[in-house]
Amino acid sequence: MSVNDELKNTKGDYLHATIKSTIAAIPVVGGVLSEMFGTVVTAPAEKRKENILIMLDARLKEISEKVDSFSLDEVSRNEVFLSTVLQATQIAIRTHQQDKYAALINAVTNCAIKTNIDENMQQMFLSFIDAFNEWHLRVLMFLDDPKRNLEMAGHQIDFYMGGVGQVLLTYYPVLGEDNDFTKQIVNDLHLRGLLNSDASVLNTMMTGSGMVASRTSPLGKKFLEFINLPLQLK
Repeated sequence: MSVNDELKNTKGDYLHATIKSTIAAIPVVGGVLSEMFGTVVTAPAEKRKENILIMLDARLKEISEKVDSFSLDEVSRNEVFLSTVLQATQIAIRTHQQDKYAALINAVTNCAIKTNIDENMQQMFLSFIDAFNEWHLRVLMFLDDPKRNLEMAGHQIDFYMGGVGQVLLTYYPVLGEDNDFTKQIVNDLHLRGLLNSDASVLNTMMTGSGMVASRTSPLGKKFLEFINLPLQLK
């Protein structure tokens, strides 16, 4: 049976319908609000169908086809894997950001093919994804290897002297529109031990080679390993 067949109405769907009917009962404006609610707040079952569970189903099929050592029967009885799927699904329901979806799908993938990341660390990393927005993930990935990322995007890397902020804005100019937001992103990543410097590094003067050096900590590299597509599927 495919995952689509398993997506039956749940208590959440009935709650959605109940709220909609309650709003509709409000005199004068109830009908308008009810339609707005039904349009904006899509029924839980529809969101599941369109998002995380279908994506997970497709990824598991891909793993089965490409990874010889993978056993769907074995992994379906693995409590760590099942806990990871449950936590990832709950996180996905709370976001619409595609970068977070990708991180969650890759996290489940890495759990399925038995990464060397401790199960407790996996749970911690999933909580990081839940707390982050897409810019946390983008900035962390960029700062893991600024030189390579700039080269891949066709940017010049012959910096003479400046701060890491100059390099980051070369790659993501839009971040220059709100410096406080960018600083908070970097501080958040540092607070969780994923970067080896706080936001002060954005304006600290250094040589060109220092500007494009990796800023991720050992923990940050493990986190990126967990949320990136594994080599077996590339």
